[in-house]
Amino acid sequence: MALEPCKVCGSLTSTEEEICMICGYPAKGRPKSRWLKWIALTLAILIGLPLLIGVIQSMSTQTQPQPSESRTKVLP
Repeated sequence: MALEPCKVCGSLTSTEEEICMICGYPAKGRPKSRWLKWIALTLAILIGLPLLIGVIQSMSTQTQPQPSESRTKVLP
């Protein structure tokens, strides 16, 4: 097991490792594309934001006081 410096951060990484344990850069081959991360982030925002807004709205409607019934009785 030999150690070689990472091409990105310079930390010593084992030649048996596939990625640098410090920065995540692949030691062998080309780096993975970042478009998958952007797609995952976009989907998380598109799904999570409406869900968060719905939860906030439902909490605000529960905390608002409900109109009470009139306590005065009408005499016949």
